[in-house]
Amino acid sequence: MSFFGKMHDNQDNDYPQNIIWTVGYAGHDRDSLLALLKGQDITAVADIRTFRGSNYWKAFDADTFGPFLRENGIAYVFMGDVLGGKPQDPTLYPDGRLSYDLMAARPEFRAGIDRLISGAGKYRICLMCAEKDPLDCHRTLLIAPALKAAGFDLRHLVSDGRVETQAETEKRMIAINGGDTADLFAASAPDPDADLVLALKKQIVKAAPLADDAIKFRKRQNNF
Repeated sequence: MSFFGKMHDNQDNDYPQNIIWTVGYAGHDRDSLLALLKGQDITAVADIRTFRGSNYWKAFDADTFGPFLRENGIAYVFMGDVLGGKPQDPTLYPDGRLSYDLMAARPEFRAGIDRLISGAGKYRICLMCAEKDPLDCHRTLLIAPALKAAGFDLRHLVSDGRVETQAETEKRMIAINGGDTADLFAASAPDPDADLVLALKKQIVKAAPLADDAIKFRKRQNNF
């Protein structure tokens, strides 16, 4: 089966196939988020939240928001089971905090990335999660590196309608986390990406969920 089932037959390919967009719905209502998506000609949304429902943003529960998007000409698929940022496998939290390295090595995660790559040949895809700032979300800290390694670029839709490139997001991350390299006395030639690698590690520590919080969140989801 294709990325969104049989709905791809009416899609065209008059757009770059190596770009994937992202958005966080916090602070939006359905109509304002739809306007952001329409403004970039998004044709498909991949929902990468771990849980299909929200205690805080009920308008974006998968069971009702998915049909809303489809009624407005945008395909929708829930991918939180393979790409969600709060996985329920305790072995992925070896030090009490989610290890993005362990998560990225899972066959299920790799299959989800491959599905996005395949879908990008038919759709103009936007990844959707909750966090407003892409730096606070696993869409930037976990999924973006995997897509970049596959030759993709990312564009982040922000609340005021601007589009922040992945390069701009990374510059912000370096500025926030400092630009010092990990080893100033290394004998080898300096790594031009050292600042980014170090900044990414620091940002992951800030943003990656704790095991206890993920479990508590799951319980709240099951009780609403």
